[in-house]
Amino acid sequence: MQEKSLIELSLTALKKRLENNNQMIEVYGGRGHIGTYTCRFHEPATLEQIRAFEEKTGWILPEDYKNFLLITNGCRLFDHPEYGGENILYSLDEILFYAVGEPFEGRYTIADLYGDHLVIDSHLYQSGDPDYLLVKDKIAPLKDARKLYMNFELWFDRFLISQGSSFWNWPVYTAKNYDR
Repeated sequence: MQEKSLIELSLTALKKRLENNNQMIEVYGGRGHIGTYTCRFHEPATLEQIRAFEEKTGWILPEDYKNFLLITNGCRLFDHPEYGGENILYSLDEILFYAVGEPFEGRYTIADLYGDHLVIDSHLYQSGDPDYLLVKDKIAPLKDARKLYMNFELWFDRFLISQGSSFWNWPVYTAKNYDR
């Protein structure tokens, strides 16, 4: 029996939480705030769509990211039911749409996350570097993206654990420097 990928385990757990709670998730947002949010998933991409994307762009998609696309070809995570949100993981078509205006040496944006863009560096991936995932400020050019030192499935799992928070931007707090 084949072991499930981390992406499959993470998405299955998230969908089960949604299913058990009328498609809503309660999220603790810090400082005593609890909110209710929803997630929306697209239909899965096909292997043919993924191959066509790779042929058209010349980019090789990482295996863990392909696993994600084969389950959901993009999604919206932790949206407020009335106000929406900004945790958008792009579909293959959206990646192409947003890549048109900002090409940079094999880097492409795969998500819009509250002012940040999540970026895959296909050159890092193709060279065997497992830490191919980058992040940049939404208005910064792709050349300014910084390494996150993780792959997509690790980022996705941590993103779900942090309930949609920008964990990669969290400062280090100690008992001396956090505000009470």
